[in-house]
Amino acid sequence: MRIEGVPASAGYAEGPLFELDRPAGVYASKASSAEETLSLEAAIGKAVSRLVAMVGTADSDAAGILEFHIAMLEDDALSRPAFASIASGKTADAAWRQALDAEIAGYDASDQDYFRARAADLRDIRDQVLRALTEDGDSTAPAGAILCGEDIAPTRFLETDWSHGGGIALKAGSTASHVAMLARSR
Repeated sequence: MRIEGVPASAGYAEGPLFELDRPAGVYASKASSAEETLSLEAAIGKAVSRLVAMVGTADSDAAGILEFHIAMLEDDALSRPAFASIASGKTADAAWRQALDAEIAGYDASDQDYFRARAADLRDIRDQVLRALTEDGDSTAPAGAILCGEDIAPTRFLETDWSHGGGIALKAGSTASHVAMLARSR
């Protein structure tokens, strides 16, 4: 298969395709809104802890991106709408997805490429917490694989072992995205 597109980072890669757009894990709803609130708080905490651990092994560019994600997750303004939705009866996963999807839509609607590129960061933040809520451990791509899909999250890029080669082929994304910046730095 030959795929043509706009390169965000120069290079050549070939290898087995690995589909990024896999179904998410299933969330087990809780008995009360108080339990749903605790579940979301724990998932946000777990996502922050995971990112903090990644900062410890990241280079300065990657660490800056991860610290931005941590700051966003620790900002009550981002989570407040989700907690309000839980109080009105939504499950933690549905409330979090709805709150973050509203933020993402605002960034996607921007006429500036920079802000549209930050929408990928918000998707990553959303998915980090959803992953913590469902205990969904993303499967690992084989060494040297070409990761393909709609887009790739910065944390997914940083978690991937690129020492055996590999590449990325995306349907969306931006040359101004954090992933493109990280790829160019490697």
